[in-house]
Amino acid sequence: MRAWGFPGFLINFVEQQSPLQPFHALPHEYPLLSLIPFTLTLLAPYRWFLIEFAVWMTLVAGLIYLVLKQCRSTGAAIAFAFYLVLGNWATALARFDLIPVGLTLGAVILAERSRWRWAFTLLALAILLKFYALVLIPPLFIAQQLRFRQSKWYSIHRWDGMIAFVAVCAIVTTISLLLSVNGTLGPLAYFQSRPVQVESLGAVALWLGSFLGYPVHYAYTFGSLNAFSALSSKVSLSGSFFFVLGLLYTYWLQWRGKLDIFTASLLALLISMIAGKIFSPQYLMWVAPFIAYVGKSNWRWLVSWGIVCALTTGIYPFIYNAYASDAVPRVPVFYPLVLLRGVIILAIIFALFYRAARNQGTADLPLLNQAVAGKADQSSM
Repeated sequence: MRAWGFPGFLINFVEQQSPLQPFHALPHEYPLLSLIPFTLTLLAPYRWFLIEFAVWMTLVAGLIYLVLKQCRSTGAAIAFAFYLVLGNWATALARFDLIPVGLTLGAVILAERSRWRWAFTLLALAILLKFYALVLIPPLFIAQQLRFRQSKWYSIHRWDGMIAFVAVCAIVTTISLLLSVNGTLGPLAYFQSRPVQVESLGAVALWLGSFLGYPVHYAYTFGSLNAFSALSSKVSLSGSFFFVLGLLYTYWLQWRGKLDIFTASLLALLISMIAGKIFSPQYLMWVAPFIAYVGKSNWRWLVSWGIVCALTTGIYPFIYNAYASDAVPRVPVFYPLVLLRGVIILAIIFALFYRAARNQGTADLPLLNQAVAGKADQSSM
């Protein structure tokens, strides 16, 4: 801060924010609100922590099931339960991901029903729990713009959702900064510095590079087992390029009316999963309700995503528990399984892109009809 010329009072303020003070130690990887799920476990004695946490997550999973059943279909709810059990039976009740998952699902459902302020509020809360939901901001914003495309660009109807989003983020971030500036900004540097994790598609590229004379070594850092190679920077840069390219293409298709908000959200999440430097088993939870909402009980979705779930479970916990952690990447079947999982996810992404490209631009027809009807109502008044 001194190098950047910040005022002295700000520098002194930050220096006085010791993480040893009560309520000043923030998670080094997640935003402030991620403390809430763990705070809820204080209602019971510490020795019951794991059981109580699992009970809370079970309740959240049950709520997501009921929302899918009520807002989509019983088949979609059962499909969600199937994916959750098959792919995340070892992680669903031990991670807090189900909370932002439920919030993102609720946000998209509310957006589909034109409840924009509530939709963006839920999305803001999801992001302030886990940053992965950032990729869902454009799908919601585009959907709102399509809904009110007949209105003036400065109409409050176009911006009230984003205003609510910014307000929630500003309030929570301000509180977080007052508690710890380093703790608030730390996760950004944490993610930037993370290497390629062994379960990611990027690690498969490094593994294949080892057959071309670029050796790979493994080390446990940043809370995960990671791969290091002379190709690491190139692989990370390529992943970032395809991440941005895939998201831009998704948002463009949605803007042209070729993708509805649920499929656009699903694609954004799938792209962030497959193009990132990290792939953890709990990431399957991010997309499970959206896969269920879009695919419902269609056998093609059940088979394709069911295989992804089964492969993920085969890797974790089975391979991880059968071998020492540093030996996992050297298990002969490990990288073939990771590669097969990545290929299936890529096939799903390209299949959705292909279907959208052939679409005649009617994916958001309900939104357009609402916009036209709203304009007609205004004219008749």
